[in-house]
Amino acid sequence: MAEQRKEILIIDDTPTNLLTFGAALSNEFKLRIATSGEEGLVIAAKSPPDLILLDIMMSGIDGYETCRRLKADPILRKIPVIFITAMTESEAESAGLELGAADYITKPLNIKIARQRIRNLLERESLRKEVELYRDHLESLVEARTLALSIAQVQVNNLEGIAYYDPLTGIPNRRLLVDRLSQSVAKAKRTRRPLAISYFDLDGFKPVNDQLGHDAGDQLLCELTKRIRNILREYDTLARVGGDEFVLVLCSLDRKNECYDILERLLATIRLPFDIKDQIVTVSASVGVTLYPDDESEVGDLIRHADQAMYKAKQSGKNCFVLYESIRAQGDGWDPV
Repeated sequence: MAEQRKEILIIDDTPTNLLTFGAALSNEFKLRIATSGEEGLVIAAKSPPDLILLDIMMSGIDGYETCRRLKADPILRKIPVIFITAMTESEAESAGLELGAADYITKPLNIKIARQRIRNLLERESLRKEVELYRDHLESLVEARTLALSIAQVQVNNLEGIAYYDPLTGIPNRRLLVDRLSQSVAKAKRTRRPLAISYFDLDGFKPVNDQLGHDAGDQLLCELTKRIRNILREYDTLARVGGDEFVLVLCSLDRKNECYDILERLLATIRLPFDIKDQIVTVSASVGVTLYPDDESEVGDLIRHADQAMYKAKQSGKNCFVLYESIRAQGDGWDPV
């Protein structure tokens, strides 16, 4: 397939110049002719050429003004312009270059030199366009990669949320609980400060679901979670591990009684009435708790021991907490590890 010929717009009001350029360039380039600056601007706007040969001394608007208007047009401004002039003064050449002209051809015309300057300039312009296209392509690739990375990060964040947080309440799930508890045990070993693991579920939650519907039960769980978080310290962990089952990790306790004080506040907070679907609802909690390092078990066993103590709390009348150490000492329902 033959390469498409480059288009050159010649703007010149001198017929002999037009004939000379036509004879010299028509075999190699596709030529368009304008006999005034005004006409040249119209032709260029309709179909931008690859290069413009522009006479300086013309009636109407001269070459300088024509060039100024070309360079002011965002579509035409990058088209290379070669001035045709009989002027030899450096001031005239400088004025054209300041307007954005790429080169000069002086009269009388030396066709061989003029043709070579035109070829060189068109070759440079082709290279400039290739570089510009390549740069735009790279920018598009960078933008696409940046967008892809942003989307991927959002997806990762969403997956992490699904993997580690309860979708209803937004608090840690069992998976994140195990990780947090492992870190808390390691910290307790370093600082030699007690750690409490509390397992609790709600007394009276099932009737809420049965009588008011599961959406009412979900609302109660969300409001309960907010209440409990308000009474905890920022470094404590509250996790939901089942329908109405929660685990509370109390870190860096100064003394065992501090744990008991927090659990009393927990029970009192849970007992406060809830307004669910314009109805007053009350629930309580049965709480089991084990203390590390008194109970120096593995993480999974610490949770299981607190769960065992929670069932003892239910058997003891609910709305209370039971310490795992007490049932282990009595051998009452203790399942040794």
